[in-house]
Amino acid sequence: MKFGPEHIDLSEVEFIPELLNCIPAEMTLKFRVMPVYQTDKQIGIATADPGDLNSIDVVTRFLNRPIEILVADKSQLDDFIHLFYGAGS
Repeated sequence: MKFGPEHIDLSEVEFIPELLNCIPAEMTLKFRVMPVYQTDKQIGIATADPGDLNSIDVVTRFLNRPIEILVADKSQLDDFIHLFYGAGS
C-alpha cells in the first residue's frame, strides 16, 4: 500500500491555456507549482516539494477550491515552468 501524493510525469500532461492561466505566472514562479488538470470539483497541482505547506496553502486559498497535490521531478518541473511561464526558473 502506498501513501502520500502521487507522482506525475509532466511530459504526459496536456497543458492548455485555460489550465495554465488558472494560476498567475508570478505565483507559479514564486511557489514552484503548476496546474496539471482541472475538474468541476478540484485542480491538480504539481510540485517538487509536497512538504512546502505554506505554498500549498497560499495556492489553495487563491484558487478557492480543493486541490490534489502531485509530485513532479524538480528538474522537469523547472523545465516546464520555464517553458510555459518564462524566466525565473
